[in-house]
Amino acid sequence: MAKLEVLYNADCPICRREIEHYKRISGDDLAYVEITAKSAADWGLSEDQAAKQLHVRRGAQVSVGVEAFVAIWRQLPYFWVLAPIVNFKPIKVIASVIYRRCLAPLLFAAHKRRMRRRGSGGS
Repeated sequence: MAKLEVLYNADCPICRREIEHYKRISGDDLAYVEITAKSAADWGLSEDQAAKQLHVRRGAQVSVGVEAFVAIWRQLPYFWVLAPIVNFKPIKVIASVIYRRCLAPLLFAAHKRRMRRRGSGGS
């Protein structure tokens, strides 16, 4: 079976901290890919599209947002308990709305501000 790949925004301090935690506990079970122009293009995304939400893929199967978190958590010690709870449809719907409409846009807006301060503007 192909390894689960996690495409993440290493420029986001919150994202980076969470992924670093996952890296410490996942061993070799997951592959972590920082968002760059090249890595985003490899996933068929722009850098901005990639930075807007968490993405994972296994082979050709891509999951985004809460689905991506559930896919990661299924493979992590301790977090595997959380995966079926968040994947329970009523909880998943609420979590997805909160992530898509509140958390992800706030993190992306902060990312764009950081990029502007650095003078790169992002893509």
